[in-house]
Amino acid sequence: MLEAIALIGRTLGSGNDPVKDLIKQVKKPPKIETVYLVKLNFQTGGAQPALAVELQEIDDRALARYRWVGNAVGNRPQIYLTTDQLRYLVGQAPRNLLARLQEAGLAGGSLYQRLSALSDTFFRKLPDGSLVLDPQRLGVTTADVLGEAWEEHADKKLGERVKEVTKAATKAIEKWALGQLGLKAQEAALWTVLYGGESLVADQDYDLILLRSKEAAVAEGETGVCSICGAQDRPVTYNFVQLDFLKYYITDKIGAASGVTEEGFARNFQACRDCFRGLMVAERFVQEKLSLNVGRLPFLVLPAFLREPDLSRRDLEDWAERLKTRVGALTDISGWIRTLTGLERFEDELKELLEDVPYENIALLNFVFYQKSKSEFRVLLLIKDVSPSRITTLLRESHRLNDKARGLLGDDRWWLDLYTIYRLIPISERQAGYKKLLHIYHALLTAEPLDRLFLIREFVALVRIYQTGNYAGTNVLPPKAGDAELAWTRRVMQANLFLKLLAEENLLRGGVNLKESLSLAAEPLPEEMRDYLATMAYGGPETALFLLGYLMNQVGYSQEKRGYESKPVLEKINYAGMPWPKTVRLANLLMDQLRQHDILKYNEGLFAVMKKFFDAHRPGVHSDQWPLSPEENVFYILSGYAYGTRMALKAWGQKQAEKNKPR
Repeated sequence: MLEAIALIGRTLGSGNDPVKDLIKQVKKPPKIETVYLVKLNFQTGGAQPALAVELQEIDDRALARYRWVGNAVGNRPQIYLTTDQLRYLVGQAPRNLLARLQEAGLAGGSLYQRLSALSDTFFRKLPDGSLVLDPQRLGVTTADVLGEAWEEHADKKLGERVKEVTKAATKAIEKWALGQLGLKAQEAALWTVLYGGESLVADQDYDLILLRSKEAAVAEGETGVCSICGAQDRPVTYNFVQLDFLKYYITDKIGAASGVTEEGFARNFQACRDCFRGLMVAERFVQEKLSLNVGRLPFLVLPAFLREPDLSRRDLEDWAERLKTRVGALTDISGWIRTLTGLERFEDELKELLEDVPYENIALLNFVFYQKSKSEFRVLLLIKDVSPSRITTLLRESHRLNDKARGLLGDDRWWLDLYTIYRLIPISERQAGYKKLLHIYHALLTAEPLDRLFLIREFVALVRIYQTGNYAGTNVLPPKAGDAELAWTRRVMQANLFLKLLAEENLLRGGVNLKESLSLAAEPLPEEMRDYLATMAYGGPETALFLLGYLMNQVGYSQEKRGYESKPVLEKINYAGMPWPKTVRLANLLMDQLRQHDILKYNEGLFAVMKKFFDAHRPGVHSDQWPLSPEENVFYILSGYAYGTRMALKAWGQKQAEKNKPR
C-alpha cells in the first residue's frame, strides 16, 4: 500500500517548489469565520530595539509564502519559524535553527546573520544558559517577566523551571500582540518571524534546512535499493518516524528489523529520497482531502491504484474530492443532505453521487480508523482493499430502504450510514471501546457476514441504556426530557432496517434467516402492519413477539392517559433476556392488562393472531425448543412496541398535515 501512496505523492509533486508540496492547511475553530497569521516584526533600526506586530488573513497563498509545514513531530527539536505554537518562537526554535544552519555550513548566509542578530538583541540568557525571548527588551512590558518567573518556580526541576519561564514570556507577548491587533486568541492561528520588515522564512537557506529536516532520515541513510521505485545505489531509509500516520507500517525500533538485528533493517521496506518525499506529500494530501469522522472516531481513506493512472495533479484532486463526497455520504448522509438546498437539488446530486467515479475500476480503498494524541498515531483498524463500487452499492441500498421506510413508518431519518450504525452500537468511549463497531464496519465494507445474535444483543443493550438513563461515558446521546421513548423506539426501527439490509446482502449468519415472510393476508391485521411485517420478512415466532410488543404499547398508552408518570408495562421486560417460559407468562399477563384498561375489545384480533403463532411454534410442536434466543425474544418484543409508537407518531403527523392543508 505504501507504493500506491508514494505514487499519489509523485503525481501531486509540483517539481519546481518541493516545499510547496508540504504546505499544510489550517482548520478554523468552531464559530470563527476568519483566521490570521500574526507577524512578529523585530526592528533594530530605531533609537531602541522594538517589536511591532502585523496580521494577514490566512489563505493558500499566505500558507505557501510563509512556509506553514506543521511542527516537528514527537520529541524532535522545533526549528520552524512559522508555527501555531507561539511558545516555540519564544523559546527553542530560533536557537535550534541557528544550530542547524551552522551544521549545514550556512553560517555565512543572510538568514544565519539576521537570526543571530535577532537572538543577541531580543533574547535573554537564563542562569542555566537557556535563551528565552524577553518581553522587557521588546518593550512589551516594563516588568521583568523572565526574572520573576525564574524565582517563582525555584522549587521545580531545571527543565520544568525553564518551561514555566517560557510560558510566562509567551503569555505576556501573546496578550500584548492580540491587544495591539484587536484579535481573539482563536483567530491567531499562526505566528511567524520578520526581521526589519522582511520574512525570515522567505530566505532560500530556510527552505534548504526545512527540506533537510523533513528528509533527514534519507540524507543520513546508507545506499541501498528503494522498495518503492526499485532504484539502486541511492541513499535510502527505513526510519519513517518523521511521517505521521505512515510510520505505523514501518518503524525504526529494533523489534521491527528482520532477524531483530541492526543489519536486518536493510531487508525491511525502505525508501529513497524521491519516494520518501512522495510519502510526505501524499500523507499531507490524504489528511486534508480524505479525512472523515464518524462521531468522535476519525478515519482516513487511502486509495491504492492497481496500475499507474494517467492523472494530472488537478485530475487527482478532483477525483479525491468526488471520492470524499461519496464516502462522506455513506458516513453521514444527513450531513451531506444539509449541504444541499431543495428536493430537486437533492435528487440531482444523489443521481450524480451514484454514478461511476472516474478511474473507479483501477483503485481500491483502504480505511484507516485511528486515534491521535499529541504525536501518537494509534491505528485501531485497517480495512484493506475495499472496492469503490462497494460504497455505491451500500448507498443505493440505503436509499432504497429509506424510501421504503418512509412509506411504512413516516418521515424521519431512515438512512443507514456509518453514523447511524455508530449510534446503534453502545460504546464505552472512556475506554475507547470501538472494537465491536469496527468489526461491523469491516464486515459491511468487505461484504463479510456478521453474527445475527451479536447484533441483537447490542441493540437490546442500547435500549437498556435509554431505560436506565446510564448515558455517561457512552456514545449514546441523552435525549431531551420526556423524549427517551421516542429516541429508543426510533433506534429500534433503524436496527430492524439494518438487519433487513444485511439479510438482503447475505451478510447475516446464525439464528433465523429472515428472507421469506409469512403469508398474512388472511390474518386480521391492519394493512400497514401486514406491509411492515412482509417487508421485514418476519416469520411466525418474530410476528408473535412483535404483536406482543405492539399490544404492550397499547397498554402503555392507556397507562399514560391514566396519569402514570412512567409506563409500568415496560418494567415487565427483562433486558438480560427472556426465555420461552417468561415470554409466555408475559403474554398471559398482557391479557389481564388489556382487560383492566378496557382495550381488549379493540385488540382481540391482534391477540388471537399472536396466540396462534405462539401455539404453532411452542416447544413440542415442531421442535423441542422455541426457535429464538432469550435476547431475540426481547428484541422482537421491543420492535413491536417501537412500531406502535412510530404508528402513533405517523398518525399524528398526518392529522397535523391535514389540519394545515389550505382549504
